[in-house]
Amino acid sequence: MVPTYIVRIIGGVLLLFGIALAILAILAVERQLTVHGTLMTGVLVPVILGLISAFCLPVGCRLLFNRPAANGSILSPLGWRVLAITFYAICIASIAAAASKGQYPFLLLAVGFAPMPSHLFQPDTSLITMPGFLPEGFRCGIEILNDDRTPMEFVVSILESLAGLSKLQATRTMLAIHKKGGILLPMQSFEQSKHVAELIVTEARTKNHRLVCRAVSLE
Repeated sequence: MVPTYIVRIIGGVLLLFGIALAILAILAVERQLTVHGTLMTGVLVPVILGLISAFCLPVGCRLLFNRPAANGSILSPLGWRVLAITFYAICIASIAAAASKGQYPFLLLAVGFAPMPSHLFQPDTSLITMPGFLPEGFRCGIEILNDDRTPMEFVVSILESLAGLSKLQATRTMLAIHKKGGILLPMQSFEQSKHVAELIVTEARTKNHRLVCRAVSLE
């Protein structure tokens, strides 16, 4: 017979775990909406977290406050079978989804536990001459290179405040920089490009970040 205080400790842990998973589900939804603007491509993670949280919260409450079901168990025998089948189905669906996309860490990535694939160039790399970086109709703008020190949140903030991008645009641009190794951001004039690049570099150095940003032109 397990002592009551041990049962209540387990219940408290389960309850806190359920609350944490519920918060992570909300954050996963927020991140998906911020980055992609839709939940259609990333609904699986919030659903999985929500289902596990929905199990942990009531079970944790029952254990913590010593309130078993009518038959003396947390769930009825049928309830335990349904729960087992549900979790097996979730695991199989998750593995199948990850394998089909070739993105095995995508579940952890969605809640911020796994690093995103990243590419790094040397600081003197010019993206203008590299395939896949030059936007259509690009004449001049700023060139930002990825590094392994500058925080993502800082890049988003300076793209918003200094480059005039919206929150969504800044987030997508930051992710493109991180994944591709850099980006060319068009500007209306070379003078504007130099001004924005100087502001970004000054702000980065003020925060002791080594972000590479410079004005570039095809003319």
